[in-house]
Amino acid sequence: MTAHHRTPEWQRARREQRPRIEATLPQPCIECGRPIRKGDRWQVGHRVSVAIAKRKGWTTAQINSPRNLGPVHAKAPGQPACNQIAGGKLGAQIVNDAVRDATRLPKWW
Repeated sequence: MTAHHRTPEWQRARREQRPRIEATLPQPCIECGRPIRKGDRWQVGHRVSVAIAKRKGWTTAQINSPRNLGPVHAKAPGQPACNQIAGGKLGAQIVNDAVRDATRLPKWW
């Protein structure tokens, strides 16, 4: 969990948006596109990740805007944890990019 996800602003946004999103289910997962139905395990996720949004200069209000939030699969039997998978891939990409830049390898490497 990132520092952003521990902030009161995110906790409030998540708490407010979850019932609104739940009322509109079924909806596609914002990560994998498979449907999320009532009764499925899901989380409120960011359409544009926090790390990318911060790099683009977004404010906390923009990051937590209802337009940037949607349902994403949570860990459940027979279901991938799309939110954690996407976060792990992004985190690995950020670290790998930093290592590549530090070792001065060409970008195409």
